[in-house]
Amino acid sequence: MGTTDKLAEFVVGLQYDQIPAAALALLKRQCLDTIGVGLAGWTEPIAPIVNAYVQSMAGKPECTVLGAKTRTSAADAALGNGTLCHALDFDDVWLPTAHPTGCTFPATLAIAEAKHASGKKLITAQMAAYEVMGKIHMAINGGAGWHGTAVFGTFGAAAGCCKLLGADEQAVRNAWGIAASSTGGIAGQLGTMTKPLHAGNAARNGVMAATLATRGFTGNDQVFDAQRGFFHSFYQSVGHDLSRVTVQLANPFHIVSPGVGVKMYPSGYYMHHPFEAALSIVKKEGIEPRAVAAVEIGIPRAGYFDLPVIRVGLEGKFSQQYHAALAILDQRAEIESYSDQRALARDMQEMLTKIKVRVDTSIPAAQDLVYNPVTIRLTDGREFTAKQDLPKSHWRYPLKREEWVGKFRSNALRALPEKKMERIIQLVDRLEDLPDVRELTSELAPE
Repeated sequence: MGTTDKLAEFVVGLQYDQIPAAALALLKRQCLDTIGVGLAGWTEPIAPIVNAYVQSMAGKPECTVLGAKTRTSAADAALGNGTLCHALDFDDVWLPTAHPTGCTFPATLAIAEAKHASGKKLITAQMAAYEVMGKIHMAINGGAGWHGTAVFGTFGAAAGCCKLLGADEQAVRNAWGIAASSTGGIAGQLGTMTKPLHAGNAARNGVMAATLATRGFTGNDQVFDAQRGFFHSFYQSVGHDLSRVTVQLANPFHIVSPGVGVKMYPSGYYMHHPFEAALSIVKKEGIEPRAVAAVEIGIPRAGYFDLPVIRVGLEGKFSQQYHAALAILDQRAEIESYSDQRALARDMQEMLTKIKVRVDTSIPAAQDLVYNPVTIRLTDGREFTAKQDLPKSHWRYPLKREEWVGKFRSNALRALPEKKMERIIQLVDRLEDLPDVRELTSELAPE
């Protein structure tokens, strides 16, 4: 059996009872978190634009759009919800670096809602989506300019939807063949509305691929193994190793190891290292912004999220300098921290001119080990240096329940009343007991 065959066999054969308690707990945590960040996505200008587009498609009103009264087809709901869930860059992160839930859960949730599936079926499908997305991504030796969320999320979403649609192994293989010709997303979209669209496209295209395949539509059914298949087409320049895909397939589940992190700040994950490092100095030493003469951030290679000039708030989400400035000026990084108003304020623009980056080849290049030492020099000549190896958003950081539930509450209240918010928490906590996931989806939109 080739890699494609083994993965298809796994998807079709996966049963709810095979999911360990630790994996189930993490899955429910991530689904709740992603619902919250999707609801909070309504704080962004992208939300009404995407919702208006979805409405204009006039799809069959069978699925919910988060935080809206819009009901539409499964594919269009997946597009809208996927985009909302990544709008703030507040959705989860794992290794290899990608955002696994925002691009897969909107797809599985849409199909589950349309099919009146049970909570157990949704859980099993979502676990299949996670495992396929994570394990395929493990095969490559580098990024090659692609955004992993957009590319690998499509295959994960297709797997989860196939599971819900009762696809056999041949249909699953065909779905990935179809998905391979509808996936994509360049890494150069940082700081634009199109980056969140990557997650929406992955979710929608996963729904489309699975739906077509289960109706008999064909594609390259050995797309992960074929000489002119997916890896050859997308990652020929960096190379790949298919043995990494199946050697630990579901043993352990990818969501358990390497694991998945709940983002605690609404910005690119690799900005959290300098933010927490700078914040630790500011708090420990009681530093006032006016006392700062210069700041230096160590980066592992030239160009590593080095964005000294910020023209719009979205760009700040992917700037090491901006995050050091936030730590010094505001001592917080929240949704409003990345508004145009905050980014273009005089104190922010002035502070940015004091912050420089320096390439430090001693910093580990590995995504799991990288850090960014920050040195703050004061006007009186004193200097302080700190680094953060394990920021709160890291997939190994031991978050407490009150921390991630607190994040959900803060986000959900931006779009829904408190009564609905608390009901969602209760329903996700017992997701496996729901006979029909519409009991949950009915709470995801305003009255």
